[in-house]
Amino acid sequence: MKVTIKDIAREAGVSHPTVSKALNGAPGVSEDIRKKIVAIASRMNYVPNLAAKRLVDRKTNSIGLIWPKIEGLFFYHLGLQIQKEAANRGLDVIMSLAEPPEALRIFNEHFVDQIVFWCAPGWQPSVDFIKQRELFHGNMLLMGGGRMEQTHYIGVDRKSAVYEAVRYLADQGHRKLTFIGNRSDKLTGFTQGLLEFRLDYHERYFVPIEPGEAVTEDSMKELLDGDNRPTAFIVDSQTYAFELLKLFRKRKIRIPHDYSLVVYDDIPEMERMDVPLTTVGPSIDRLASSALDILTDRDGRGEKKWADIEIGCELHLRKSVKTLRDELGVENA
Repeated sequence: MKVTIKDIAREAGVSHPTVSKALNGAPGVSEDIRKKIVAIASRMNYVPNLAAKRLVDRKTNSIGLIWPKIEGLFFYHLGLQIQKEAANRGLDVIMSLAEPPEALRIFNEHFVDQIVFWCAPGWQPSVDFIKQRELFHGNMLLMGGGRMEQTHYIGVDRKSAVYEAVRYLADQGHRKLTFIGNRSDKLTGFTQGLLEFRLDYHERYFVPIEPGEAVTEDSMKELLDGDNRPTAFIVDSQTYAFELLKLFRKRKIRIPHDYSLVVYDDIPEMERMDVPLTTVGPSIDRLASSALDILTDRDGRGEKKWADIEIGCELHLRKSVKTLRDELGVENA
């Protein structure tokens, strides 16, 4: 039989509001009475009703994640790392893959007062989302893309990431680079790198892949079979990288013997490939720890109410890039 506050009150000879105050650390109860009530509750194996407590104080010890439905290992690892960071700080994590307005509505109904929302670059809130946001009275952190007033923000410097990948390949002697991916900040960084390092340009050195599409043999055939083949590829996500590597295996193309490869998305799987892949991208550990630091007010922002930071990307050198040499065997600068 479940023990209630009334059972404890009867045993202690006090009113049940007194028991409630004592167990919740509220004022109005002497220390002797508090100790007596806590001892009785422990002896009777009393289990507090957390749901009822939440109805009273309208707070939970939880963080809500509004997460993208994209099938990607990056989001899996980032969600997992946020959960680990939260657990280390005594917090639970609830994840929702529902549409953002619906996810925010659910979190509102369950009194979740800390929310991390990963949104793509250029995201704009819908009318429904704004309405739900007006009902939300906790802290919200937008990560990855869009902004809103009165929210924390963590951005990712994707442009500089791909620019640094171009710089690295240029330093290894590569002059013919191909970028595979969307029209985005990453492409801007790629283009800037081509211009600044005076690398070769060919119209086929950008292979556009629209969101929802894949890297196919048809989209790559002209590039791989033509006269102006590149020596290295920069791919703007691990999803496209896996598709490209599948095509390379079909054609018996070897990395890095035939082509060098740099992938945007630093996930553990890239290091576990038969040929470990050089990557560039934000640190998953840093993204997670920065998010928890902001939500738990440990980020040292002082009197500034809303955090606004940008996470730089890191280049991890592995075996998928080779250094080119000219005909005289002298390494290109």
